[in-house]
Amino acid sequence: MVKQLSENEIKEKLKAAFWDVKVSKDDLFDIFSGKKEAVYSINIKKIYSRILNSYDWYTILSIVSINKLDELLKDDVLQHLWPKSISKRYYDAKRILYR
Repeated sequence: MVKQLSENEIKEKLKAAFWDVKVSKDDLFDIFSGKKEAVYSINIKKIYSRILNSYDWYTILSIVSINKLDELLKDDVLQHLWPKSISKRYYDAKRILYR
């Protein structure tokens, strides 16, 4: 079982994934935790796609709770991943997890 990160650790991971965007880690966490729907053009789908593109599977599991995996692996999130090899990897993971 993977240990969940603290709120501050998650904020740091989110900010690192959005290193190229001028947005606060608090705003990112508010979107991630459902307190806000969006800030600028950043919504939960964009956060999930950045997490998937930025981190390895075990780090992802320490950021995203197990009960949110179905949201993380939705088709409309996976289709925005780049390169397509990453998208394929997570489609395969989704297929295995939800047989």
